[in-house]
Order: sequence, then structure tokens, then C-alpha cells
Amino acid sequence: MTTQILIADDEPAVRQLLELVLRTQGYEVLAANNGDQLIRMAQEIIPDLVIVDLMMPQMDGYEAIRQLRNDTRTAHIPMLILTAKSSPDDVVSGFETGADDYITKPFNIPELLARIKGHLRRAAQMPVSNPLTGLPGNILLTEEIKHRLKGDNPFALLYIDLDNFKAFNDTYGPARGDRVIRLVADILVELTSGSGNNDFIGHIGGDDFAMLTTPEQIDPICSQIIARFDERVRTLYDAEDLERGFLQGVDRQGVPRHFPITSLSIGVVTNLYRSFADHEEVTRVAAEMKRFAKQQPISNYAVDVRSTDDQVIDRERRQSILPIILIVSPDDALRQMMVGGLRNEGYRVFEVAGEAELHALLAQEYELALVIADTRTDALVWQPITTLQQQYPATEVLAITTREHNEPPGLSSIRHHSLPMPFRIEQLVDLVASIIPQHDR
Repeated sequence: MTTQILIADDEPAVRQLLELVLRTQGYEVLAANNGDQLIRMAQEIIPDLVIVDLMMPQMDGYEAIRQLRNDTRTAHIPMLILTAKSSPDDVVSGFETGADDYITKPFNIPELLARIKGHLRRAAQMPVSNPLTGLPGNILLTEEIKHRLKGDNPFALLYIDLDNFKAFNDTYGPARGDRVIRLVADILVELTSGSGNNDFIGHIGGDDFAMLTTPEQIDPICSQIIARFDERVRTLYDAEDLERGFLQGVDRQGVPRHFPITSLSIGVVTNLYRSFADHEEVTRVAAEMKRFAKQQPISNYAVDVRSTDDQVIDRERRQSILPIILIVSPDDALRQMMVGGLRNEGYRVFEVAGEAELHALLAQEYELALVIADTRTDALVWQPITTLQQQYPATEVLAITTREHNEPPGLSSIRHHSLPMPFRIEQLVDLVASIIPQHDR
């Protein structure tokens, strides 16, 4: 895996020289113009080492290092000061903010490279467990994935990430932010202790976690992780923020926004359907699924079920994975009620509010057993559902109807069942059980 070095300097000539020197040594180099940009990039990519100029506009290097050290996602990164100042007071101030070393301008290239290599070597020899949670870190996680790839048994990797965590951390401070991270760790440990499934939990860093389990555990364990987290995280919010339902803050571009209650996104990949060349491919696909899961505004998980060379998944394997149900409705409360009820019955459930989200989900080529569509939804959703049923005749459609709303024209071309509102969740569950054949469950 290529070592990533992030540099921050407002002088273009210095940045270009550093990039040239470091790239000739095989490092991947990313550059920032100021301290604010450095922080945003570091939080996004989590580099292996940072080189920071002390004197920069908007935010100087002292403040940038201080903020990176106070963020659990970036606190572990080696940070080197790059400065034209060489007085003892300047160097001491740099170390007090959290820098590991300093390099003076104009710098000696062999000395620069030697210092970088030394800090990277020491970072690689750091404790393999995360100091905040005590869970195995990224090094042990990588070795475990490699080990399972060599074996014959199928496995699943869950990539677990917090949503809206930065807003929480900015509002309540890093101490309470650490409590959220420990909450995730506690839940993962609870769910795997004594299970006998040879599960592995890793803390990648910051608010990123990973779990290795068996494919048949994907749906029950993801559902339980989400349910327990959504319930307990609310206890970490102030009462007025919880009642309002969001935190007020600014996004990474400085735009004021309302941030919902912190949730979880889980990307899941399994070798049950496909083979992988190496551990990097496994983690890359898991990251893709995590990004897809993040399209939902609430806690959610997304599972990659694509097969190698798009081969048809054999019947035996399909029977070991529960069917996927997609809910399409603009009514947030209705979607949440249906999602909760169906997930409690063990179904894998995705949800979208309208046409744009529907197209994004269908692009993943999931094998959907059932689409539950609210007839109050935008009329544009019916064409992609029609196309889906034409491509996959086994996909059933359940239309949620109302007395006040006429049946949309697009529904007439779709083979479907109907359920009038209002209904009890038990009615929906019973109807879904009758629509999806028992042998597919």
C-alpha cells in the first residue's frame, strides 16, 4: 500500500519542490495551501504523515496541528513542522502544540528524507491496538483479512462509520466525542462476545470500525448494531438538541447546516459470491458500499452481492441470504415504521424517498425480492420500477394506496399487489410473507 504524505505550505515553489522530492521516493503526495484546507484533507484521507508550514494564511501551522491532535481520527499521525523560524521559542511552541519534529528552510533533502523515514518507521511500530478502545488496529485487521482470504471458509467484512460525527465533536468537544466512539466499540464487543462465530473486531482509527464475521450473520448483526446504537447515542445529546432533532453547525466548506442525530453507515462485502485478488480489493469494495449506505439520512447498511464475472448465484447460496426489500415513499414516518417492522422479521430493507435515490440504488444491481412503493411518490419512480420488473420477473411489487390518492398511471403496467392505508405493521408483515415464497426466505 502506497504511503501517503500530506504537505501544507502557502508557497507554491516549496510545495512543488516537496512533491517532486517525495514522489521520486515512491510516496503519494497531497498538498494543501493553508491550515484550514490541511485539516479538511487530513480528516478525509487520514494520511500516513503530515508536513506543516508554521506561517500560513487563514490558519497557521500551530493551530492546524493542535486541531489535528484533538481529533481522534488524526491524533496518531506523525506531524513535522516546516519553518523558516529556528529560534528555540518557535520550536518549543511547535512541540507544545503536538508536532513530532521540525525541519528548517531551506531544508537539506537527505536530512528531510531521513527524518520522514524515521517517523514512518516508528509509527509502524506503534502499539497494534487502538489506545482509545483497546481494539486491534488497522495492522492486525489487514493481517486477519489476508488470513481469511487464504482459507476456504466464506467471510463478510463490515465497514462501520459514524455519520455527522464531526458536527457532534465540534458541538460537544472531543471528550464527549470519544464517548460516542467507545459506544460503538462496546456494542460491537457485546454482539460478538460468546457468539462462537470467530468474529474479529478492529478499530481502523477515528470513527471507523471493521468487523469480520460469517455471511449468514450479516443481516442480524447489522440490524442489531444499528438498533443498539440509535437507542444509546441519544443519551449523549443535550436535551434541547435532542428535542430539536439536530445540531447547528457548519460543514467542511464552511456552509451553515443542520446536522441530524449521529447515525451509523455500514458497508458490507463478502466472498460468498465473488473472489478477491487481495485485501485491498476487499476493503475498497467495503468502502464503496459504505458510501452507498451513507446516501440514507438514517442509520443504514448496504451489502455488495455482485458475483464474479456477473455469474448467476446458485440456489444454495441464495438461500443462505435473506431477501432484499426496497421501500419507496416520500413519507419519512411511514418508511421508518415499515423498515423497523420488516427488519425485526429478518428482512434486508433499503429505503428511498424518490426518483433520484431510486436510480442510485438500482444502479448497484441488487437482486430485489420485493419493491414496496407508496402511490403518493413522484410519478417518475414508476418507469424504473417497470424496467426492473421486466429485467427481473421474480421481483414483486406491493403498492401502498390511499383513498384520497388516485392510482398513478405508471402502476397499471406493473404486476403488483395492493395494501390500502391505514394499516397495521402486522398486516404488512403478513402480506409480505405471503408474497415472498417461503423457500426464498
